[in-house]
Amino acid sequence: MSDCKILIVDDEDFMRGAVLEVLRRENYVAMAASSAKEAIELMTNRSFAVVITDVKMPGMDGITLFRELKKRHPETSIIIMTGFPDLEDAIEVIKEGAVDYLQKPFPPARLIELVKQFIDRPDNGTSDDLNNVITQDEQMLRILDKVRTVAPSNAPVLVQGETGTGKELIAQALHNLSFRTKSGQIVALNCAAIPETLLESEMFGAEKGAYTGSDSQHVGRFERADKGTLFLDEISDLSLPLQSKLLRALQEREIERVGGSQPIKVDVRIVACTNENIQQVVDQGKFRADLFYRLDVIRIVLPPLRHRPGDIPLLAEHFLEQYNKEYAKTVQEFSQEAIQVLTSYHWPGNVRQLENAVQSAVIQTQSDLIVAGDIDLHRDESPPPIEPISQDHLDQIPFQVGMTLRDLEKEAIMRTLEAHDFNQTKTAETLEVTSRTIRNKLREYEKPESQ
Repeated sequence: MSDCKILIVDDEDFMRGAVLEVLRRENYVAMAASSAKEAIELMTNRSFAVVITDVKMPGMDGITLFRELKKRHPETSIIIMTGFPDLEDAIEVIKEGAVDYLQKPFPPARLIELVKQFIDRPDNGTSDDLNNVITQDEQMLRILDKVRTVAPSNAPVLVQGETGTGKELIAQALHNLSFRTKSGQIVALNCAAIPETLLESEMFGAEKGAYTGSDSQHVGRFERADKGTLFLDEISDLSLPLQSKLLRALQEREIERVGGSQPIKVDVRIVACTNENIQQVVDQGKFRADLFYRLDVIRIVLPPLRHRPGDIPLLAEHFLEQYNKEYAKTVQEFSQEAIQVLTSYHWPGNVRQLENAVQSAVIQTQSDLIVAGDIDLHRDESPPPIEPISQDHLDQIPFQVGMTLRDLEKEAIMRTLEAHDFNQTKTAETLEVTSRTIRNKLREYEKPESQ
């Protein structure tokens, strides 16, 4: 480690000395500066892998120093040291590219943990995981720049966007462009796809015998993502009890397996995704405000495809080339009428739906040209407006002596789904339950009643 250089910037003699001593005990080569001006002078003739700077200093403060160093030495990782009143400033500079912050007082182990993570930049063998994102849209290009800026930090990221806009792609890029690729992996957990009874053990793990049928220890997603990234998809579907446990895990940096009694330390960067306006979910009391603020340090909002129409022909050509190769086809291009069909459609399923439409067209076309008739959008040109279901309508659900509560519940759910064209979100709102409840009930109805 002798070739690694760390610079400590703090106007307090005691703090500089303490941090230097901790680093030198771990055999790191470190220097110190008592002011931002001295730090800039030192970096004129020397290069440092990491700069750790205090916020409150006379003259130029740590936030101004950070911004100056980002311009002069963009390759240097910068960690902010801050007291509680300065936490907001620290989070702001993380959004601008600081890799992390240390909140005073901090344990020496936390300092070493951060330095070990950021002392060497990872070499993934690729130049930029976002170079293959097909876009010329100005808003999307700004978003990709933001992803590149914030990826190296440890800060939680909240990604919002409609289904099919590429949230998972962004989460993967945030991990691949971070320092965590050297030490850990990205682990995904869809909070809406796993039944409530299993989700806690899937997230935190479970000890042998913790519940009926558990004959071995189960390692949860948090432990599997240790030193890496945990991608929590559809986070707004998480139940309130699990939200509380997730909040504790984030605050304490530790978890407990179901049925366990010993805390397990974890070092995980959270990327949470949702297709809902999570602020509204918070306002409705369905999502904890304190957890929301913990996750919403950096927010990335992906625009729907209908807001970036100039990208539709580019994406269509990209998918045409992709599926030509996959199916050994030689389709040359789209007709002007086909392009008109693609660009005039509103794409409720976004990029994923466009990809499926092009894939289908490549498979079905009998020539080297995709024409308008080859594009099947599975839509009614003038769908009737969805009318809200009244209580009177629900009261008309037939009842027969001998029907079970399960039968009545199923009848109510299925009729409401039909009335809303099988839109589960609107069905849940009408029946005043969560979307998760509707999904779990539909899975339940697929099984024989004896189960």
